[in-house]
Amino acid sequence: MNIAIFADIHGRILLAFKLCARWEHETGEKIDLILQAGDMGLYPAVEYLDKATMRHAEREPTELGFMHDFVEYRDATAAVLAQTTCNLVFVRGNHEAHAWLDDLERQESGPLFPVDAYQRLYCLKTGVPYAYMKGNERLAVLGIGRIGQHSPQLKDTHIQPDEQARLKKLGAMPTDVLLTHDMPTGFSRRSMGMPEITTALEKYRPAYHFYGHIGGEYQQGTSENGTTHYCKLADLDWRGTERVVHPGSMAILRWHDQTTHSFSIVRAPWYQEYTANTWLRL
Repeated sequence: MNIAIFADIHGRILLAFKLCARWEHETGEKIDLILQAGDMGLYPAVEYLDKATMRHAEREPTELGFMHDFVEYRDATAAVLAQTTCNLVFVRGNHEAHAWLDDLERQESGPLFPVDAYQRLYCLKTGVPYAYMKGNERLAVLGIGRIGQHSPQLKDTHIQPDEQARLKKLGAMPTDVLLTHDMPTGFSRRSMGMPEITTALEKYRPAYHFYGHIGGEYQQGTSENGTTHYCKLADLDWRGTERVVHPGSMAILRWHDQTTHSFSIVRAPWYQEYTANTWLRL
């Protein structure tokens, strides 16, 4: 199976699907699933916007892409989505409408719940294991959304007590991918990290850990557990004076089983055709 990986999208959801469709066209292969590491920019209406997103949206309208394209059905959006068959599964970041997501989450008993008008975007609950199946291939994913709490006041952007409780109750289980928004503790000066992520990496030793949150260039290497390949992807946004889509913002995981798999950043020349001015026409 082929899995596309993105981190912080901040409303540019349609761009992610366009890039997946282009990858399929260029390679002749199919993408089976998209995994996204939070900060989707899920705001269904203006009144849900946080101050940071509102400020960024004044200069970059694509920050409001979910509100514009995914809350209600639009023929133009459906036509873009029809170019692929893959769904997108994400964990929560800190820039989402959490009260709205909480209401949706309470309505679903399984690991995923849909958030859009097309049934293509699914939130993965923190601490609820999810297995994606394609034929006889199986990918086990554990999600940990939001960010760590490092202040006395519990905010909706912080991991919640019920989510922490779910994680603590989990026993031994196979985990191929750990999908988070935040990072382990002590890993970067730009975030204090989340101890629950550190614990999951030690307890489950997944093959891969994908996350975002801190911006900047993509980073990858081996986690402190000596087993897990981690990748902090770049934000899916615009770079430089030409406002070209940020390199290192899309990756492909090719997965067959726990012994046969590979991971690579998309570096194809066509990727740089996508700019703030061209992406809608491509």
